[in-house]
Amino acid sequence: MKKEKSKKVSSPQWADFTKYQTFERQCSNYSDYLNSYVNWFAKKSNVCRFAMKQGLFLAMFAGSLFCINKFEGNYESIELWLLISLPCLILTISLLPDFVTDRGVIKSKSNWCFIIIYFVPALLKILQLNWEACVIPLLGIGLGMTFIFYLINRLEGYTRAWSRYRTAQYKISLISCQKQTGLLTEKQALHRLHHVINSEVESRHKEIISDLHFFGDKVNGLLGKRAGL
Repeated sequence: MKKEKSKKVSSPQWADFTKYQTFERQCSNYSDYLNSYVNWFAKKSNVCRFAMKQGLFLAMFAGSLFCINKFEGNYESIELWLLISLPCLILTISLLPDFVTDRGVIKSKSNWCFIIIYFVPALLKILQLNWEACVIPLLGIGLGMTFIFYLINRLEGYTRAWSRYRTAQYKISLISCQKQTGLLTEKQALHRLHHVINSEVESRHKEIISDLHFFGDKVNGLLGKRAGL
């Protein structure tokens, strides 16, 4: 006989909260529901914020190279030193906060990708190639990453959703603690739980409409300016 495949337990669905349940059961279901979304949105939010931060530092690096290139004077002897020390300084500022809390951050493939990009001008200088030609592309990549991932994060609401679900999770934990210690009766606990659920739903819809209006206003404003030229 073939072994039956174990069914994957899915997260509670919204319809589960419209049925009458005891406080403990409904609180447990809603906590699982929130936890699944907190984890999902946290991953999306972290990717967007990481790309925004690295893009901003990359733009700062390219801007510094642009200033060095426009600087009038004879600094040929220290040019290579500047192209090596400047990336080290910016990488230290960029990665140090994460490195203090997580030593494994330096092993990240995405971080190594950016580390290599920072030292491209120095490599071109060592190979006696025109390193100035990569300044504008680096500046465009940095600003583009920051702008694009900011819009994606704002339009999709990754960070706002992660924060909203996590806040609801904290409120549910507090209500559960108050119920267990006898500060709240079953009826009072259910009332507060339903208030949190209702507030989360209302906040979610308001944020979705707000994000869509924000994106639409920016696009309409850009098209309006172009039409007026």
